[in-house]
Amino acid sequence: MLKKTVESLARELETERLGNIRRLALIRFWTVASFFGLHLILGWGLSMPSFRGKEILFSGYLAVSVLLWYASLQNKSVRNASTFAIPLLDLPFTFLILEQWAEGKGMQGQIATGLLGLSFMLFFINLSGFYFSALQSVVTAIVAVALTVVLHAETSVPPDSRVVAVVLLLAAVIATHIKSSRLHVLVKRSFDEHMRLEKLTRYFSPSVAQVLQSNQEDIPQSGRELDVTVLFADIRDFTKISASLSGQDVVRLLNEVHEHLVKCIFETEGTLDKYIGDGVMAYFGAPVGHVRHADQAVECALKMRHAVCELNAIRVARGEQPLRIGIGLHSGVAVVGDVGAQFRREFTVIGDTVNTASRIESLTKKHGVDILLSEDVRTRLAVTRELVFQGEDVLRGKNSSMRTYALST
Repeated sequence: MLKKTVESLARELETERLGNIRRLALIRFWTVASFFGLHLILGWGLSMPSFRGKEILFSGYLAVSVLLWYASLQNKSVRNASTFAIPLLDLPFTFLILEQWAEGKGMQGQIATGLLGLSFMLFFINLSGFYFSALQSVVTAIVAVALTVVLHAETSVPPDSRVVAVVLLLAAVIATHIKSSRLHVLVKRSFDEHMRLEKLTRYFSPSVAQVLQSNQEDIPQSGRELDVTVLFADIRDFTKISASLSGQDVVRLLNEVHEHLVKCIFETEGTLDKYIGDGVMAYFGAPVGHVRHADQAVECALKMRHAVCELNAIRVARGEQPLRIGIGLHSGVAVVGDVGAQFRREFTVIGDTVNTASRIESLTKKHGVDILLSEDVRTRLAVTRELVFQGEDVLRGKNSSMRTYALST
């Protein structure tokens, strides 16, 4: 499970990195095109001499930008190769443009150009961090430092300023690496949070999941005993109904029924335990304790009854056979926790309470009712319900009898 999680995170980071390659390629194209356009407007439109003479360099840079943009839209290997464009293409082109820019200027103009080059080098070092690669940042830093030293030497930048520039570039590399590392940590944290929330919503209703998420409570790994109410719901005569259906129609029927039943479970803050063929198992009062878990379970059973009636209206309109369900409820102490092998665990409840609830659901056929609950559920109800005593039933596998009640409203 851990290995799969790590692999999923790696895929997410790789997807983000490849997306950044496309984004930076597009930014490069529009930036170069904008500077080239500004160069033409100021140099030839407004006759400013300092903006002339670099058309060939800008044209070549723009052509390369178009090719890199195209490469970013291709397969993974081509996109990965294009990530070295910053140290091998962007920095050299910028250096050559600034080098020509400094020609013919006075000492102050050359110094200003040299310091302007430092700004561009810092900019490109910052961009290299979006590739999530220490190698990219290091290569970019080496090329940026080398070109900055050469540019400063050619533009009469004072020695002390050159030293400061190199220190700034090295500091920028460190800051960029830290930023990239922190971004990696943030993505991992967000991914872990997403995986945790997905696990919670797989088991629990949205409201229960939100409580667990906001309280930062973990799903208990080891079992603990809690007083809960367990509910089993089952489609009556499903074998007979499915015999006349194709495999696809059987799956469609189950999905449709389960969607209605699970919605009822979540609306009453229950926990979906599992699908059992044509039935479902749910429980109330865990993992977040609730003193009125029996009332929640009964309310869920009533909602399920109503949901099946609505579904039957739809089925009859489609010319399909209406469905009947049986629901059994029992309250008691059960062991709640993550059960299973390390690579495949399932949050569930186990114990005699679960078995008894299943037996009571089977008794709905005997008594001809759709909702049947035990004496233990009745004694835990805080809301008065109209219950009809069905008798003293001896459950399969038990020696003693149990009083059961049908739920009218």
